[in-house]
Amino acid sequence: MAWAAADTIIKAALKHAEACQPLESCGVVSGGEFIPIDNGATQFDTFVMDMKAYLKIEKKAGVEAIVHSHVYGPPLPSDADRAMCEATRKPWLIVSWPLGTYGVIEPSGWRAPLVGRKWAWGTHDCFGLIRDGIKDYAGIDIPDFDRQWLWWERGQDIITRQFKKAGFVEVTDRWQHCDVIGMQIWPSEVVNHLGLFLHPDLILHQMLGRLSVREVYGGLHQLATVLHLRHQTLIDHPPALPPDYQPWGDPPHAR
Repeated sequence: MAWAAADTIIKAALKHAEACQPLESCGVVSGGEFIPIDNGATQFDTFVMDMKAYLKIEKKAGVEAIVHSHVYGPPLPSDADRAMCEATRKPWLIVSWPLGTYGVIEPSGWRAPLVGRKWAWGTHDCFGLIRDGIKDYAGIDIPDFDRQWLWWERGQDIITRQFKKAGFVEVTDRWQHCDVIGMQIWPSEVVNHLGLFLHPDLILHQMLGRLSVREVYGGLHQLATVLHLRHQTLIDHPPALPPDYQPWGDPPHAR
């Protein structure tokens, strides 16, 4: 049975959306009521929910649905909304301010294409693309990690610190299909961007605020490279390229 929001929940969510605009608002439905949660994002078209507050509510009474607003736009789900709905496995209520309209989406198994996806923090960012790309190209599942909004501006070197937990090791030999490229994009003092190397000379990656792309690996990307990573399962067994492999085409596992 599809989840439906009561009128009292929609009214409370719209009131919170008005208080938060021009930024998006966010919150949850718990115990049949809307509970607002702080949005830590500084961009107008995204939200970063305070996960400590979320987990506290989840532990105390459970979360029925996740709520956020669209400002000066219809309550139609973005690709990022749909991706996060799948990741959380909960219904999502989207309210629109000042239109006063709303919509609900639920998990359905959807996933965005690797190329051309719109950037969104925590799902459609460089790490999210690496996870999806290496799954499609090599059949490898990589665990997700929580990451604070703009962590590199705080000097948090989370990529260098956590790549081993994700199953990767640092290598120094020639680039191999499905290796991961760690880059230090100026003015960051730590590794703050990742790309997936595709045979023979491409990079699949997504920069902050941009669509995901597949392009030739060279120039500024090579100059910014400071980490060459390979998944431990591919050290002795490189991923086999299918006979019909096309560098600019869809990966075999995504067809």
